[in-house]
Amino acid sequence: MHNVTCNSAAERRPRTQREPVARAALRAATPGLTLVELVITITLIGVLTAAISIGVIGAQKRANLSAAKTACSTARQATMQWKAVHPSEDCPTVEQLKTEKDLDTGFNLKDPWGSPYKLSCDADEITCSSAGPDRKESTDDDIRVPQVDTPTGGK
Repeated sequence: MHNVTCNSAAERRPRTQREPVARAALRAATPGLTLVELVITITLIGVLTAAISIGVIGAQKRANLSAAKTACSTARQATMQWKAVHPSEDCPTVEQLKTEKDLDTGFNLKDPWGSPYKLSCDADEITCSSAGPDRKESTDDDIRVPQVDTPTGGK
């Protein structure tokens, strides 16, 4: 009475034989990554990260140098104004200029590398300096405003 027709060879096999075929077909239809593809992807991500990091580090160095030069220019201008009001007094410190409100209260007393800015008042010139990235005074990377053309051995 029951008329059952089998359409495929898999349907004619017993159930225990059909399951491995179905799993293999499902695995083949499911996209995935092989170990080689995963290693290549991770390597590419690492190379891109390194390239971006190099660019960011360079930009950070340039930004720190620019910030130090700007801060020195600001401190030098404040010192020139202070000296105009106090002509007979010695050169002020950056901290003194900040305390006396000649510099903004948000002015950082230290350069981007953590060294303090220094002011020097000679008879005809006011100079602001920073030890620079190496944090050592009287080296080639020192920041000086106004810029000195020839390297000096000291102040």
